[in-house]
Amino acid sequence: MKLYKKAYLWTALCLLGMGCGQSQSSKSDEDLIKLVLIQPEHFHAALVQKYKNAEIEPKVHLFADTENSAEAYRDFIQQYNSRRENPTDWKVIAYYGHDFLNKAFNIGNVVVLAGDNQRKIEFISQSLEKGKDVFADKPLVINTKGYDKLERLLTSSSTTPLIFDIMTERYDVKNLIVKSLLNDTQFSGGINKDESGHAIKFNSTHHFIKDVSGKPLIRPAMFYNTLQQGEGLVDVTTHYIDLVYWMLSSEQTVDLKKDIKLDSSFRWYTRVTKRDFEKSTGLKQYPSMLKSSETNEGDLAVYSNGKLCFNFKGVPVSVAVQWNVESLDKRGDQFSAEFNAKKFRLEIKPDSTGVMSVFVIPKEVNRNFEGELRQALGELKDLPGLDIMQEQDAYKISVPKSLYLSHEDHFAKVLNQFVLYRRANALPDWEKSFMLAKYYLTTQALAKAKTIGYEED
Repeated sequence: MKLYKKAYLWTALCLLGMGCGQSQSSKSDEDLIKLVLIQPEHFHAALVQKYKNAEIEPKVHLFADTENSAEAYRDFIQQYNSRRENPTDWKVIAYYGHDFLNKAFNIGNVVVLAGDNQRKIEFISQSLEKGKDVFADKPLVINTKGYDKLERLLTSSSTTPLIFDIMTERYDVKNLIVKSLLNDTQFSGGINKDESGHAIKFNSTHHFIKDVSGKPLIRPAMFYNTLQQGEGLVDVTTHYIDLVYWMLSSEQTVDLKKDIKLDSSFRWYTRVTKRDFEKSTGLKQYPSMLKSSETNEGDLAVYSNGKLCFNFKGVPVSVAVQWNVESLDKRGDQFSAEFNAKKFRLEIKPDSTGVMSVFVIPKEVNRNFEGELRQALGELKDLPGLDIMQEQDAYKISVPKSLYLSHEDHFAKVLNQFVLYRRANALPDWEKSFMLAKYYLTTQALAKAKTIGYEED
């Protein structure tokens, strides 16, 4: 087996629940993770608890300023506890009050954060001061001021407590396949840095109004306040930047000064009507926090969209993220990506039936290409059952349904990785460098962004 595959074979087994999933060994009370949820205004907080985990005590503590702040979280937990198949048994002990932060950090040992992204770095700092590990939804910071604080925390001499952000995209089978094929340099020739244009491109479209776990998602009004939530350039982009580092520099420390160069960045807004806002939040009026975003027509101008172009270790990359109000064609959130290797191009996009798939497009006529592709896929023993079918000039990789996990299920896989790091009582240096390099890039992109009225090519 090639060395590049050994580096993440074990991780891939974890992702698919085949080697390091939920431990069934008995744990003493001292060993158990005791969760503390602080102001969980984003539904990702609940997804961390979608499934039981033998490493986590079923009793969790919740702290928020009001019941309304945590209503969506409580609803999801109740849904998970009461479902027929694989029900959870979480017992939520809640405290609500203006002084919730005075009490929140005095109990438990792992703080889960998913909500106000502006205050998140403050909550992280307070957690660490009290000796609590942090398991936080992205983004950890949304501006350069927040980044400076994060840098101080991650570069301090102390190795504990841990800060770990929830990077779910590493656990998608399609990304595992792309990473494997790109790094099989005998087959791919390596990433192509020489042609004009970007060697790697990410494009994603998201929606404010959507269903989660089979129910309409009720978003907090805060979600539309980019001063708290963060703009498009500093939010979803973190996933795709992380994928670039993970695919091209897995388990290697990133050097901010040598490896990364921001080329350009842009920002633009999505118009949200009052009717859209009410459907999304259940609120008939805009709260005062959104007054600065209100247009003369009475709509909201939400700067949820962004595009940045950067160079990573000589590889030109572009990342674009856009938020629409609602998926009118019912296709939901959409994603596409391109990876330009020397011998072929990889594309992640929907197939003719709408299923997200990986396509391999050879650059030259090669009678042996299909056999070489089959051999490369066959060496991925941690991804059994992969097959290919030719569609015109491309080969579509057929992935067994058993290897597909939903976005929601990826959270359990990230949690397993956090548990392993916590057992080791340390975060690897490369993970720390990924976080610093990722948030440095996003916050610099926002600080230097050009405001436009549409997406420029």
